[in-house]
Amino acid sequence: MPHTRRTPRRPLRHIITLSQLDRANTQVSTEMARHGIWSDELAGVGVFLVPASLTCYGWHDGSIAIPSISGAHLRDLCNGQHTRLTDVLRHEWAHAVADTFSGFVESDLFVRCFDGAYQDTSPVANYDPSRHVTRYAAARPCEDFAEVFHYYLRHRSRLPLRLSSRKPVVKKWEFIHRMARRIAAGKFSF
Repeated sequence: MPHTRRTPRRPLRHIITLSQLDRANTQVSTEMARHGIWSDELAGVGVFLVPASLTCYGWHDGSIAIPSISGAHLRDLCNGQHTRLTDVLRHEWAHAVADTFSGFVESDLFVRCFDGAYQDTSPVANYDPSRHVTRYAAARPCEDFAEVFHYYLRHRSRLPLRLSSRKPVVKKWEFIHRMARRIAAGKFSF
């Protein structure tokens, strides 16, 4: 009888495990530290795996909740897409940074760069690839900030060439870069 090799079963990529979350969170917090953004205040932010959520992920009440299974995971599954857990965490950590160091997002510079106040709840404009790094960035100024922050960490603070001709995106990128440098220097506003 021929020997059949069984390949180990891989967990579904749309179900997040605690070990996956721990690995991804360590990677993102290391990226933040590399850019001088990590602080004692941020070290106190809890990152939790929750069983399920019909909505998505979230920054709430001083912690980041990542559902093991969510509506967003199921939507990705149906569309044949996959969102990296590290990208989700980069985005959620951006909200934690904004809450922790609110002087930056409460500044006039933020309003000029992101076309509105961080707390605005209505979309600033329709998605425009010359102004936004993702479609979701057009949702509200706070999401625009979080998406640019996510790209900033993902690309190790180097603006991708494909974005370098988009002046509004460059302005937002420079905001994140200046903010990171000020946090690293122990200055928490502009």
